[in-house]
Amino acid sequence: MNLKKHTILIAFIAVVCISCKNSLNVQAPYKDITIAYGLMDQNDPIHYIRINKGFEGNGNAYTMATQYDSIYYPVSSITAVLEDSNTTTDAIVNIIHLDTTTTVPLGPGTFSYPKQLLYYTKTTLNPNDCYNLVLTNTKTGKITHGSTPLLQDINFINPSNMPSLNTVFYLGSNPYPTEIEWYSSVNARIYQMSLLFYYDNQVGNGPRVLQAPLQLVFAPQIAPNLEGGAKMVYDISCQQLFSLITTLQAENGVSRYADSLGFIFTSGTDDLNTYIQLSQPPTGINQDVPSFSDITNAVGLYTARHVQTFYKKIDPATFDSIAGTNQEQRFFLLGFPLE
Repeated sequence: MNLKKHTILIAFIAVVCISCKNSLNVQAPYKDITIAYGLMDQNDPIHYIRINKGFEGNGNAYTMATQYDSIYYPVSSITAVLEDSNTTTDAIVNIIHLDTTTTVPLGPGTFSYPKQLLYYTKTTLNPNDCYNLVLTNTKTGKITHGSTPLLQDINFINPSNMPSLNTVFYLGSNPYPTEIEWYSSVNARIYQMSLLFYYDNQVGNGPRVLQAPLQLVFAPQIAPNLEGGAKMVYDISCQQLFSLITTLQAENGVSRYADSLGFIFTSGTDDLNTYIQLSQPPTGINQDVPSFSDITNAVGLYTARHVQTFYKKIDPATFDSIAGTNQEQRFFLLGFPLE
């Protein structure tokens, strides 16, 4: 009996001692985490790189995110350069030092706004070279590195005059839509086309005023390889243009006149395509979204995309292809005279 009592007493003391140690430090020692994002395109007049840092602390994380100092390094602690690397010899032919700016406002959101810190250069980039991003933390000595080739202009098969400014463009009717064909470019994996319809508004006898374009965005297409030369195609018809136009609302006393078409072709690297695919909302039972980063010693995305924009005159026969009394009546009601 005494042995049993002693055993119970020892067990009770052990439970009390263990239960007294109820303090838990859930905050690990601070670790510097660099976050960097940049999409390089030789057609951009200014090339921006966004560089942030991870943060932690006691308190509400959303409150800390609204503090400028929580998410940006002091300017003096980061040096950022682009190394221009020749793709044939791998030799560094130029080193571009990035400047900083806070003049580009950031819209409202979770993180500190409207002031944001960006690193940039106005240097013209060589589309035949690779560009290495090198970030050095002068306080810790940590070096962050990323690299990307630039993407070439699209080589169009049909229409072959697509790059020519203001050439006439005709949209065929179903079942014979116009085909826009091109060869895939080296290192480009994903492509997307947008159609822009520009038009003028005229109130009464006043002047014609160019309006913001209507936009039709086509589904992305994936190239089968990264070597280039694969034939790719988008089909587009006047019915699609008509459907786009009919999203406008008729306005009394307002006449509208078709002005021109714009085509935006955007190509992206394999890394950009992977990032986009992994950023899609999960649709299965497993709701965990995998992360993706192509930067060494940091988290983020540093790669290339290439945007080309072409403007075309509209062939009058395109509007003649809009057949049917109801469609033509609808076209008139929207204020588009069939000239």
